Amino acid sequence: MKNHIASLKSHMEMFCEIIGARPTGSASNETAVDYAASILQKNGLEVCKQDFDCIDWINSGATLLVDNQNVPVVSAEYSLPCNINAEFICVDTLELLIQTELSGKIALLHGDLCSEPLMPKNFEFYNPDDHKQIIALLEEKNPAAIITVNPHKEHIIQDGDFNIPCAVVATDMKNRFLQAADRTACLSIDTKRIPTKSYNVIATYGAGFDKICFFAHIDTKPTTPGALDNASGVAVLLAFAETLSDKGYPFQIEIALLNGEDYYSTPGEVVFMKGIGAEYKLAINIDGVGLKNSATSISFYECPDEIQSVILRCVGETAGIEQIEPWPMGDHMIFAMNGIPTVAITASKIFDLLETVIHSSDDEIKSIDFNILSEIVNLLISYIKYRTR
Repeated sequence: MKNHIASLKSHMEMFCEIIGARPTGSASNETAVDYAASILQKNGLEVCKQDFDCIDWINSGATLLVDNQNVPVVSAEYSLPCNINAEFICVDTLELLIQTELSGKIALLHGDLCSEPLMPKNFEFYNPDDHKQIIALLEEKNPAAIITVNPHKEHIIQDGDFNIPCAVVATDMKNRFLQAADRTACLSIDTKRIPTKSYNVIATYGAGFDKICFFAHIDTKPTTPGALDNASGVAVLLAFAETLSDKGYPFQIEIALLNGEDYYSTPGEVVFMKGIGAEYKLAINIDGVGLKNSATSISFYECPDEIQSVILRCVGETAGIEQIEPWPMGDHMIFAMNGIPTVAITASKIFDLLETVIHSSDDEIKSIDFNILSEIVNLLISYIKYRTR
């Protein structure tokens, strides 16, 4: 099998080191989209950019004073701006939130209310009733701003459709509020929401009604170079596209680079999902691949035995790939939910990094094993060869 390392390195360096963080709606995201589209087009694929509305969120920082002392604070992702001096009230349970008057005040949320990130208001795929209740109560009580005490990495509120300014402090800052003599805080959030458009990249090769879709998300969180999440997946598909030129297939190969997996309302996935039909015979998601010292995992969703058998035969010819149980997160679910046979490929150990490396500034190329990425490209090539026999 061919070695694809030089090509993979070139693509990864472009995404992670030259472009950097690629949040949906940003100029850097558009640069990444244009780069990927040019590579696909150069290799003989028909390329279109599928547009959708979103916001470019500009974060210029936040400051917080409690008892006239600086408290480290960051803007919650997609927050509106504010500059206020107001009484703060600490709220840690749903019962207390129901009982407490918050209008014109700063609400400090902690305890049970910050046990997990709250789903955005308009997130279509999963939104528990208790999350919707908390968000509805906050909107009804209309505090001047919200500060969440985050016990983990992800922000509790990250929602561009939520119109109360939000900031985030670390758990060890909670006592600064609980022990404050003066129950007022001065909070400044310097952010901006700019309405804009962003794009999925949809590229096709070959003819025929049947379609096999290979896909990965091209966006990142705002502060990460996104090597594992998900420059490696996009690089694999670009290297795979470079092997298609001058070959004939009795079906269409689609390479879809979706834009919005790390954006609060997954708008690229929503608009792409509207076009999923009977022509899709298989979809393969590449997300979080190439982690050093990790096997590569493969999992199946809505896949009949015949498809699983062919793919596992290809897996048997590829080093370092293992089958795992399905995991119901990620873009592969938009196909599985529509009954399309779907495969997810990721690094087996990536789940151990969700609270540390993923979505952080530490998600760098240094974590990537390019030999693993090359093997995944060869796995995709092997499957296409089996499919054409």
